[in-house]
Amino acid sequence: MRLIALTGVLFALCLVPFRSVRGDTTPLTLLDPNLQVTTYVGSNLSQPIGIVFLGLGDALVLEKASGQVKRVINGVVQPTPVLDLAVNSNSERGLLSMVLHPNFPATPFVYIRWTESSTGADSTVASEVPLTGNRVDRYVWNGSTLAFDKNLLQLRSRQTDNVAAPGHPGTTNAAEQGNHNGGVLRFGPDGKLYLFMGDQGRRGWLQNLPNGPFLTEPFVDDTFGGPAPDNAHLTGVIFRLNDDGSTPADNPFFAAGAAMGGEVGSNIQKIYSYGHRNGFGLAFDPVSGSLWDTENGDDSMSEVNRIVSGMNGGWIQLAGPLSRITDFKTIETTMFGSNMQQVRYPPTRVAYTGALAISRMFMLPGAVYRDPEFSWLYEIGPAGTTFVQGSALGSEYDGTLWIGSARSFQQVGGNGGSLYRLRLTVDRMHIDVSADARLADHVADNLFRAQKFEGTESETLLIGKGFGTTPDIEQGPDGNLYVVSLTDNIIYQISRKP
Repeated sequence: MRLIALTGVLFALCLVPFRSVRGDTTPLTLLDPNLQVTTYVGSNLSQPIGIVFLGLGDALVLEKASGQVKRVINGVVQPTPVLDLAVNSNSERGLLSMVLHPNFPATPFVYIRWTESSTGADSTVASEVPLTGNRVDRYVWNGSTLAFDKNLLQLRSRQTDNVAAPGHPGTTNAAEQGNHNGGVLRFGPDGKLYLFMGDQGRRGWLQNLPNGPFLTEPFVDDTFGGPAPDNAHLTGVIFRLNDDGSTPADNPFFAAGAAMGGEVGSNIQKIYSYGHRNGFGLAFDPVSGSLWDTENGDDSMSEVNRIVSGMNGGWIQLAGPLSRITDFKTIETTMFGSNMQQVRYPPTRVAYTGALAISRMFMLPGAVYRDPEFSWLYEIGPAGTTFVQGSALGSEYDGTLWIGSARSFQQVGGNGGSLYRLRLTVDRMHIDVSADARLADHVADNLFRAQKFEGTESETLLIGKGFGTTPDIEQGPDGNLYVVSLTDNIIYQISRKP
């Protein structure tokens, strides 16, 4: 057995990498009788976390804990990996995401987000990573293997919050952690590379705490400094980069960062949005070009956001819409340990009103706070996400947003292992909630369960069950959807019934 985590809760996963075994314990079901689910890859995978198509019937599949990228041709895993990285896969770390250059294969660059092991071999030990071991690297595809080209980013990976910050005794966490890495890479319609980087448990400027988590000096984040976003505290953001890793001059905070100068200013220039907690889903609307993400709540207020340039998502001053901040604070102060991961910033310090929360936010010049487009009152665990383009699944699915789950039914019951299908409004600016009057406030008030993951008010959003933990959903060249199940060690195919 191996312990891994998604959204901060440990669970046991029995690894059976070389035969087809479903890890979930509820029937695999699609709720639309016009759709069918089949197994695309059912063997020779261990903890698959992503799939990227090179062409029809030709794909690369990432394995979280082995650090291997495997080629799959017509559903068959090829015997030799095209790349094998020495990863640290503790908790949410590991080999996390991959994208092709927009001009691929003429420009044969492949971009990979992964967590480096400091030992030179695969590791699951929390401390066996460099301080900035979350990497984005560019590789070159030669038709059979991936060759290293250059490093684009090195981001925070160690969470040594079990060590007291100087001058602040008694504010430590129990143990070092390895979660909130984010990791999703996408190229936008503008040809820029976008990356979701989780907050890594930091509590500084980019988490809307101008003085960090402490009420008295020294005003730092942790033992490595902060709260300003130096290289060790550049977290909780969505980056926007050129394809060579340089910073676009039209980024929203480019001028602000230039005025600051130094390492902090350079880092601020790379930011497209900030104030994010953690998430596993990032997708561009093929119709409007807008960027959408999924974000995991601590115990409350999972989110779906339409990201705009210069957005401040509000974390850690709140999660969910401003109008529900009382619910957010009540849940976080009375249930599930009441610490929002870091005990040095307790939820009792959350503001009582939305106006006060906004007044406390760290606002870079030109930044704008935006409510999420949709939320769940209690954590539902959204994960991989993609838009459907075209009519291969039926014209009714063209333009819909699909979201997977960060927990299997086996782990949490309730809505674990579910797939969600969301429709957008005609102007493509918001989630269409017209099918359920209860969702008029754009919050699903799912009932409290000890494990959370309750599906009340999500009935019209649900499209599938029993898919396990699904960190990635992609539309293939054939127009079908491919759902990567980390816990089932399977890649499922969703298609229209003949």
